[in-house]
Amino acid sequence: MKIGYACIPMGINAKTTRSFIIRNFTYDRFYTCVKENLSDLEKILKYNIDNKIYMFRISSDIIPFGSHEINDIDWWNIFNEELSNIGKYIGNNDIRVSMHPGQYTVLNSLSEDIVNRSIKDIEYHTMFLDSLGVNYSNKIVLHMGGAYGDKKLSMERFKNNFKRLSTSAQKRLVLENDERIFNIDEVIMICESINIPTVFDNLHNKFNPGANDDINIILKNVAKTWKKEDGNIKIHYSDGDESKKHGAHSQHVNTENFINYYNKVKNFPVDIMLEVKDKELSAIKCINSLNLSDKSSLRYEQWAKYKYSVMEKDYSLYKECSKIINSSRPLVDFYKTVDRSLSLPYNKDNFKNTIYHTWGYLKDKVSDKEKDSFFKVFEEFKDLQKAKNLIQRLCKKYNVEYLLQSYYFII
Repeated sequence: MKIGYACIPMGINAKTTRSFIIRNFTYDRFYTCVKENLSDLEKILKYNIDNKIYMFRISSDIIPFGSHEINDIDWWNIFNEELSNIGKYIGNNDIRVSMHPGQYTVLNSLSEDIVNRSIKDIEYHTMFLDSLGVNYSNKIVLHMGGAYGDKKLSMERFKNNFKRLSTSAQKRLVLENDERIFNIDEVIMICESINIPTVFDNLHNKFNPGANDDINIILKNVAKTWKKEDGNIKIHYSDGDESKKHGAHSQHVNTENFINYYNKVKNFPVDIMLEVKDKELSAIKCINSLNLSDKSSLRYEQWAKYKYSVMEKDYSLYKECSKIINSSRPLVDFYKTVDRSLSLPYNKDNFKNTIYHTWGYLKDKVSDKEKDSFFKVFEEFKDLQKAKNLIQRLCKKYNVEYLLQSYYFII
């Protein structure tokens, strides 16, 4: 089983979404953006492998204006070497990648113009994956689209427009249930009729369920749509954000919820894409939680990542985490305790106490002027986040790797 995340990691300074406004489109600007995006894609994939992450969704923005009419550049030839090398790295390391066109790619639209642009966008995503040279287990995930007052007609329109796609696009496309219109039963029905796989999304199913809520039955039906060349069944997992609208993804995956879900799906050949705001941090946590033979080095490494993020929420939970790390208890207990801390509201005293602890890494390095500046901000109490931001800047200046490599500044 592979566990992955989407698009932009939080733990390294790398991104594949560089772009520019369309009126500034030039060959040189486009070339520079793509060059840098592809370079960072390599960095991200290598970073993922270092963290045992073998599944990744590549951003649709990796090629700026990839399907726009303004872009008549044959980027797949210009960057053939870079794309080929990335593809070989993906293949050699058994990584599974995917892409997910945005909400404006609607294959069953009533508008022929939108359909034409949607086809062009799907073909762009297909060209990118084909240019990597990856096999057909690397998919393009799409939602069915709108109902437009008549679901049956909308489904027929989707099937007819699907036939207009290239053979490669048809082989790469998979359909996902959504949270408002097409439930898992309807998506399975249309996937069976056009012979493509179904992706099951647990959070969307929560708000827009099919006829049966038994996940074993759902996955048995989903499994029938997947062929050997499609690879493992691909499913999406997320905890919802209770404070936002239906379908909004949570800040982080709740470890206990994930383990419970894993135990329900583990007997199926599935790969799980996490849809969560803290990206690979949750992926690493879920992967490590399933590893029953964790090494002490991994335990202390994870504690170093989380310790000050926990401390700024609750000092008693900080001490509990420390006890777990230094005991024989499984790492999953540590992550559950971290989850408890991260769900707590802001506490000014804990926040301030943690800032002072982290100042200890800097107090013997900074200048007298920087020291005076820190204590002026710190003792005012008005904007403690400003003091934390100052800590981060000083850590970068004086190369305090222990804090910079932790999650303290990103959670």
